[in-house]
Amino acid sequence: MRTKCPTEKDVEINITPIVDLVFNLLIFFLVATKFADIERDVRVRPPSSLNARPVTAIPQEIVINVTREGQMLIAGKQREIEDIDRLLKIAVSENPHQAVVIRGDKQAILQFAVNILDLCEKNSIERTYLTTSKTGP
Repeated sequence: MRTKCPTEKDVEINITPIVDLVFNLLIFFLVATKFADIERDVRVRPPSSLNARPVTAIPQEIVINVTREGQMLIAGKQREIEDIDRLLKIAVSENPHQAVVIRGDKQAILQFAVNILDLCEKNSIERTYLTTSKTGP
């Protein structure tokens, strides 16, 4: 019995399974990756510092953005100083090692950030961070 040898024209490589595999891996890594969920409000531009460290996401931290107009934002919602005090009190009762990150605009009045630092001190929060951005290349 004679068998037919495949010629170059008869040989085909089906890449559909490979493309499916690549797309499935891409979707898996997009879903499985934990994106940095630091609350960055685009209206707030922190002041610059030569020795600034990159901010890393700490679980359960509270990020308070202070705009140049003095608005205090948590999770994109404007809060009053009394609301922030209440929120910090609840957070400390649930987690004694609560961290607070204050992102103040470089043109904001410093007193707004100091008011939040006072609330942190009042509620015995030891881990408070005031963010800056690194200058230069």
